[in-house]
Order: sequence, then structure tokens, then C-alpha cells
Amino acid sequence: MTLLNVDIDLLRTFLTVLETQSFTRTAERLLRTQPAISQQIRKLEETVGTPLITRDRKAISPTTTGLVVKSYAEGIIGLNDKMLADLVDAAPAKIRIGVPDDYAAVYLPELFRVAARRLPETEITCHADLSRNLSKRVANGDIDLAILTADPDTPSLHVISEQLVWVAAPEIDVAQRPLPLVLFEDGCIIRDSATNALKAAQIPYRISHSSDANTMIITVINGGHAIGAMPRCTADHAGLHQLVDCNLPPLPSVDICLMV
Repeated sequence: MTLLNVDIDLLRTFLTVLETQSFTRTAERLLRTQPAISQQIRKLEETVGTPLITRDRKAISPTTTGLVVKSYAEGIIGLNDKMLADLVDAAPAKIRIGVPDDYAAVYLPELFRVAARRLPETEITCHADLSRNLSKRVANGDIDLAILTADPDTPSLHVISEQLVWVAAPEIDVAQRPLPLVLFEDGCIIRDSATNALKAAQIPYRISHSSDANTMIITVINGGHAIGAMPRCTADHAGLHQLVDCNLPPLPSVDICLMV
């Protein structure tokens, strides 16, 4: 029998949809877009193998299987939150958090909200760096925890899988060769995924812009100067145009994890 893992994030989204009775309100609460919430529900249903909710004009209701998943999800989320609360209660006066710059706007707001409620006296310091560097800094004790792109060779706690997508200004010519790219600096896992996909497809490219700052990368993309690659959650949050049916090779998904 093949064992399947269900992302806690998918279960939390499922419970929040049932609680709020709205995909829009769920997106607002979880700091995601409405399409991202719909995608998460579909992914959970695909994992389970059957529909979990029914919708009509008056209500969003769990199916029979949905009721079973809801019961387990409440227990799993409860244990997860209790574990984190217990860890937080024992936290020091200062917590040092590392996160890649392109994940900061997506994941830090909720973390700050929880910390403000549970750790009002704790100083939180944030450090932006590449995922590979952050994992080393956690291991060396330079920071306490990091939200980062998982490295198969480094133990970490899986949080969610995110599909990588190509992004560009709508007017850019994706047929130009070599293809101009804007990516994080050398050593970035997503940079490697994008360039490896182009090499496998035998598409010539050049790195026209690189940076360690996501705002600079977004500025280059919005200016129509180059094509980028990033997790869908980052692209959704930044409101970037995602390329589909553009004759570029498909990109893999990445696992976003917590390392302590």
C-alpha cells in the first residue's frame, strides 16, 4: 500500500473554508489569492480521491468523506498548533528568523501576526538569504529557524509544495533567443531548476539580470526586460503575469519547509 502525505496547509484551508463559508474570506484570512485556495481544495480532493465539499447558493457543506476528513483535520491542526504554542511559550527573548526574500511577503505576515499575539515582549529579527545559506546558518546556530526551499540532503519539516511558474510582462517576446532571464544569484535552488529545464529543452538563454532582492526581480519583470521563474504563491502575491502555453518547458514543484 502506498502511503500518502497530506499537507497540513491543505487541511487548514479546508477547515477555514468550512468555517468562513467563503473562498474569498478564506483567502483573506490565510493571506492567499482565491484561485490559490481553490487549487488547494482541489489538491486535497485529488489526494483523498473524492470530493470533500458541496456548494450551493446558501452554504458550503462537507460531503460524507469530507466529514471524516474534517474530524481528522481538526485533530491534526490542533496538535500542530499546540506543539507550536508549547515551543513558542519556551521561546527566548529574541527569535532570529531566516527566509528567502521572495517568500517574505507571503509567509511572514501570518508569522508576525501570531508572534504579536503570543510573544508581545519578544524581539524578532529577520534575515534574508538564499535557502542553501539559511540551512547552514540554522545548523551553525546563527539563526533559530528558517522558512526555505527544501534541500533533499537536509532534514527539515515539510510545510507545503508549490509549483514553479514562468512569469513575465504580457508584451514580452518569449520566442527571442537567447531567452533573457532574471533570477536570484548563483546558488539559488529555483535558479537551478529554471536553467536546468531550459537546458533539457535545448533553449538558449542568458542571465540578463540577477539579484538577492525580490523587489528588483519584480521590477525587471514588470518592465518587460526578462522572464523570471518563481513559486506560484510568490507570483500570485506580487500580481505577476504567469506564462501558460508559451512553448517554455514545464517547471517542477518545490517543497517549502521549516528548519529549526
